[in-house]
Amino acid sequence: MASIDIFQAITALDAEAIQRVVDRLEYRGKDAPFVQMREAYLERLNLASTATVLDLGCGTGVVARAVAARPSFQGHVVGIDFSSALLDAAQRFAQAEGVGSRVTFRVGDDQRLEEADDACDVVIAHTVVSHVPTPLAVLAEAARVVRPGGSVAVFDGDYASLTYATGDHALDTELVQAILSTVVANAYVMRALPALVRQVGLSITGFLPSVLAEAGKAGFFASAAESYSPMTVKAGTVSVERAERWLAASRESSAEGTFFASCNYYAYLARRPE
Repeated sequence: MASIDIFQAITALDAEAIQRVVDRLEYRGKDAPFVQMREAYLERLNLASTATVLDLGCGTGVVARAVAARPSFQGHVVGIDFSSALLDAAQRFAQAEGVGSRVTFRVGDDQRLEEADDACDVVIAHTVVSHVPTPLAVLAEAARVVRPGGSVAVFDGDYASLTYATGDHALDTELVQAILSTVVANAYVMRALPALVRQVGLSITGFLPSVLAEAGKAGFFASAAESYSPMTVKAGTVSVERAERWLAASRESSAEGTFFASCNYYAYLARRPE
C-alpha cells in the first residue's frame, strides 16, 4: 500500500529540510555508481541530437542537465516538478554548468501534464514513480505526451530491497522501515512496472537491473542515512534517541570498516507503438 512521503509534502518542508533534499539529490547526481546507472540507460535511449525531452519530477535538474550536457545534444529538455524551491536550485545549477539555454524548468504535476498529445520525443521518469501516490497516472501521462515511436525511460529504486547492516539488526530494520515510510510512497513499484507499462499501451524494449552496494566504508548510504533519518524524527516515525543511536552505529561501523548496505535499482526502457 502506498504511503505519504516527504516528496509529496515538499512544499510544506522548512528551509533546512529542503536543503537536505537538495544536498541529497545533488550528492546522488555526482556519486560514481549512481551516475553509471543513469548514463547506462541514457546511452540506450539513443537520443537524437534535436530531441525534445521531458524530465518528470526533475527535482534539482540532475538528469535534465546530464541530457543537455551530452556532447551531440542540441535539442531541448523541459524539467517539471511541483516544488518551486527545487526548481530554483535546478535553474541555478543549470546556469552554473552552462546548459541553461537548453533546459527549461517549470512547476507542474506529473500526473496531470500540460503538454499536448505526442509533444515529446522522449520522456524520463528518474526516481519519480516510487514517490507519487498513483504511479499509473504518471505512466499514462508519459504515454500520452510521447510521440508514436518515442521512448519512455523509468528509473527508480526497488526500495523494498533496501538493507543496512551496522551491527544492530533490530535497529537497522527499524530505521530502514522508518525511512521508507517517510521518504518512499511505493517501495515495491518497480516490480510492478511490466504490468503498469502494458496497461498504458507501451512496450518494454530494455531492462537494466543494478545493485548498488557498499561494504566496509559507507559513502552513498551514509549520505542517505544522514539526510533522511532527521526527517523520520520530524515525521514522528522514529524517536530522536533511536535515530541518533543508528546514525552513531552507521558512522562507527564505517570507521571500523564493517559497514554494509545495498539496494536494487532498475531502469525500464519502453516504446510507444507507431
